[in-house]
Amino acid sequence: MADTTGRIPLWIIGTVTGIFVI
Repeated sequence: MADTTGRIPLWIIGTVTGIFVI
């Protein structure tokens, strides 16, 4: 998952979502 062409990498979204869910 080294393709960070987007502004917000998917791993950041997943981490933030996980923190909020937990």
